[in-house]
Amino acid sequence: MYALRSLSKLVWGANEGAETFKLASGVLYEERPGAKVARKCIYKDSELCIRKTSTSYQYQLVAIRALEEGEDLSDSLDDERSFLIGIELKFTPTTFEGAHGFRWNDVGESTYEFIADESVTKSVREAFAMAVARCAWERKHRREYTEADAGEVKEIMDRAEDEELERLLDSVKLDDADIEAAVGPMSPVKPRPVDPEVAAAAAAPIAPPTFDLPTEPAEMADGEITVSALGELYMFDAPSGEFVQVAKEVALTVVEVGKYEYYMNVASNDRSFTSQVIEPEMNAVFNHDHGSLIWNYFDQNRAYSFSMVTVDAKHYEALHQGMTRAAYETLNQESWNKATVASQDYILDAYEEDVDMLPEPEMWTSDEEDEEYEEEEEVEEEDDEEEEEEEDEESDKEEDEESDEDEIDKIFNRAPGSQGVKTSREVETESESESESESESESEDESEGESGAESGAGADTGSGAAKNSKLAVGYKHGRSFVVRGSRIGVFRHTDGDEIVFDTSINHVDDTRGREFTPSTMMLHEQDSALVLQDAQRPNELFKMDLEYGKVVEEWRVHEDVPTVAVAPTTKYAQMTGDRTLVGLSHNMLYRIDPRLRDNMIVQDQQQAYVTKSHFTTAAATESGAVAVGSAKGEIRLFDRLGVRAKTVLPALGEPILGIDVTSDGRYVVATCKTYLLLVDTKLPDDANGRTGFMKAFPQAQKPAPKRLQLKPEHVVYMGAPISFTPAKFNQAPDAQGSEKTIVTSTGPFVVTWNLRRVLGTGRGDAYHIKQYQDTVVADNFRFGQDRSIVVTLPNDVQSVKRSQLAKPTRESLMIRSSGSLL
Repeated sequence: MYALRSLSKLVWGANEGAETFKLASGVLYEERPGAKVARKCIYKDSELCIRKTSTSYQYQLVAIRALEEGEDLSDSLDDERSFLIGIELKFTPTTFEGAHGFRWNDVGESTYEFIADESVTKSVREAFAMAVARCAWERKHRREYTEADAGEVKEIMDRAEDEELERLLDSVKLDDADIEAAVGPMSPVKPRPVDPEVAAAAAAPIAPPTFDLPTEPAEMADGEITVSALGELYMFDAPSGEFVQVAKEVALTVVEVGKYEYYMNVASNDRSFTSQVIEPEMNAVFNHDHGSLIWNYFDQNRAYSFSMVTVDAKHYEALHQGMTRAAYETLNQESWNKATVASQDYILDAYEEDVDMLPEPEMWTSDEEDEEYEEEEEVEEEDDEEEEEEEDEESDKEEDEESDEDEIDKIFNRAPGSQGVKTSREVETESESESESESESESEDESEGESGAESGAGADTGSGAAKNSKLAVGYKHGRSFVVRGSRIGVFRHTDGDEIVFDTSINHVDDTRGREFTPSTMMLHEQDSALVLQDAQRPNELFKMDLEYGKVVEEWRVHEDVPTVAVAPTTKYAQMTGDRTLVGLSHNMLYRIDPRLRDNMIVQDQQQAYVTKSHFTTAAATESGAVAVGSAKGEIRLFDRLGVRAKTVLPALGEPILGIDVTSDGRYVVATCKTYLLLVDTKLPDDANGRTGFMKAFPQAQKPAPKRLQLKPEHVVYMGAPISFTPAKFNQAPDAQGSEKTIVTSTGPFVVTWNLRRVLGTGRGDAYHIKQYQDTVVADNFRFGQDRSIVVTLPNDVQSVKRSQLAKPTRESLMIRSSGSLL
């Protein structure tokens, strides 16, 4: 149903050579009767599409191999198989091991099968089969398919299916002797009398299937209707994993119930389905090609995912613009008409799923580690599963002896040999002495540290209420730091990409001995110090010397300027001795120099705005350009400190919770509560390859943002609204432009996106995921690579290999309790 609405646009409206209507994911097989290997997998990850040729009324069925991670298009000569579409193709539906797909003949003796991914719904498969049949009709009759009778195109499909059935029957060779041996001697069959009531029941129409719909709203929101659209309503059916139709015709209306307050009502003539406030938790996804809107609805019991397919393009455009306008006004509390036309286009693009971005950079580098990862991925996954089973068994035994939090306190309350973190000199000395001998006490400390990394990562302030909250990943000495109340846990990364407890800083006190809980933590000066902030004293920063494990300096940045966020002056400033840092207030961006007295803001490197911009977060490129996000949702791009932003990207309305940028400034990822916003800052058609950091975008050429979000149907399995932690690119200081992966988390799930795949396919919903037993509070890649991820839980710190994250499935997404699916 989805695809039928746009077939003419997708296939018959496309230019020659264009890959038009497609099935996004599946496996391609080849069958050759009599061959040594009768069934061979050609592409284990591929797309199946219809391609228009340069000859009128001729189309190709094309299977395209998906590129492996780190692979360039030129690496392989066999990246697609094409077949001329005609009646002789005998294109029919098929199944393989319970999965659905299609089967067709080649001109030779080979037969091909494309088994679609479970995400490809039945309605999309039916629409694809109809599109192939129409292409075959056009080739046979040399006319547009619109001139065909309705039955003629269907006849092509039916004939192919009949011939396929005959082929299957012919392949079953049974003679009378076989049948008699199986069922006994044949005898004439006498008709059995039929009960009239049974016959009447059989002739009665079959009742439509029932679905677990949410409770009908007691009343629908009342107010001024700002937009109305008609269409079919579908609901995601979790057991089958498909959207199923629940109403053939519904009306979706957007109602303004108060100033900048909107509700969305969905109802048919028979019943009302939803009446919900328009807010980010809806996780709305618009798709122009399908003419559809997919969104989430939550009641007290569970999560739902609905989809409305509009009756035509006019209704879709009205729905898209009306919903986007309502969301904008709700979040920004200002009129949509105040936004410029260019800003409105930018916002409309951001809310649509199938927005094209600029081509990915030509120079994508690949390293040996990635190649090894691809080759060994399956072996690693098997090993990881075995390790997880062993860890689960050990965890069960530990729970019987002592609670997790008691174990945490036991680890952190022990008296370490030093409150500080080892310096490079001490590390060298330690490594030499370890090769000769190790004292008994050191052995005990090390064994306790390893168990602490497995069961807990910090200590409380004495009340037992503190949890892990902040994470900082170091580049030097292989250390990571975790805040837990007024204590900081120090963890060591091993050569095997594991993480073990090393030591703790048991009291975070200022220079006057006043204890506080760090609300901000940033590594500084070649990882020799931590910059800390106390939320109760926003005008001050604290420098902790990690060799001694205590605060040695207090920086009163400015008496009248509260600092809301800090960031390194360049992408990898923590690897240098630079003492300055970037600071943000609600309406000012500035450089902080702790060597200055009284006022530590460098006067000629500050930029203040008259109106409150509500800045929230900042990140710098390797050259020192700065990206700044705001609570309004705006993103500002500065080429340096002390000047106005070169580019201001319009606010979608949701606050920017975190921001990161690639080393070269090409890509910015901004974190909102329910989605990530990926922006390509490269100026279109710029001969010098400049970005929006260096020069303002032309007014009519704002970049097309890509929303990275979880599918609403996956949220149904997860059972709760999305709430992302600040997303990060992997860090690659030794290779320009080699950031390849994005990591974030929501609830108990760690999520990654492959940057190349997002740019290459345009899909913002192609992600990998891993579930934990508790909420993930912070996460980041290990410094300098993207092979392993540091994951901080409320009472635990773990290191997970990226290969352990997998494509989302029903089993991997269902919230687990005590190791079982709910």
